[in-house]
Amino acid sequence: MNKEEFDSIIKYYRELAAQEMEIENKVGNTLLGPRKELNGKLELNHIMDPKRPFFASKTSSDDKYASTFRMGHFNTPNVLSKSVRGANYVGGMEFGSNLIKQKVVTDIDDLVLFLLDYKFGILDLFNEEVIDGKDILDLRVYECIECACLPNLGKPTCIFEAGMITGILSEITKKIVSAKEVRCWTNGYSFCQFEVTLE
Repeated sequence: MNKEEFDSIIKYYRELAAQEMEIENKVGNTLLGPRKELNGKLELNHIMDPKRPFFASKTSSDDKYASTFRMGHFNTPNVLSKSVRGANYVGGMEFGSNLIKQKVVTDIDDLVLFLLDYKFGILDLFNEEVIDGKDILDLRVYECIECACLPNLGKPTCIFEAGMITGILSEITKKIVSAKEVRCWTNGYSFCQFEVTLE
């Protein structure tokens, strides 16, 4: 992807995100985007038919690629779901950490390219600021492999990706990092947003 194409897709998704955030709701501590909440559980047909516009324009088999990834993430029995969420986060941390240790990724620019090449999503470092001596990052992922085009389930689901961001940035910065997903396709948005704190 050339820079012009990348800038264009980032601009499109930033505008869409701004529109959705203007009309979002908050229930307790959970943000809910404009798409209606799904009553019931995620069904197999939701997993099997992702439509990621950018990635689909690059390869005709994107739906199968994303579906295969999701089959491993959304087959957890309810009784195990909380423990698996923790395991997914730790697994993401290990994966992210090893990307840096093995020099597959060396910095944020490499990470953007890696996520594009392996079709994880389109990474956007939307904002960076220092608050009370802590670096706070607003990282967004568009067309996320785990959740793009899924229905609103009322909560974010990209636990593996939050762990991966934590592992990568911990290794790059040598700081204590925590990443929390606050907006996601599965709580009604058209993007994933991670609040990342570096201490």
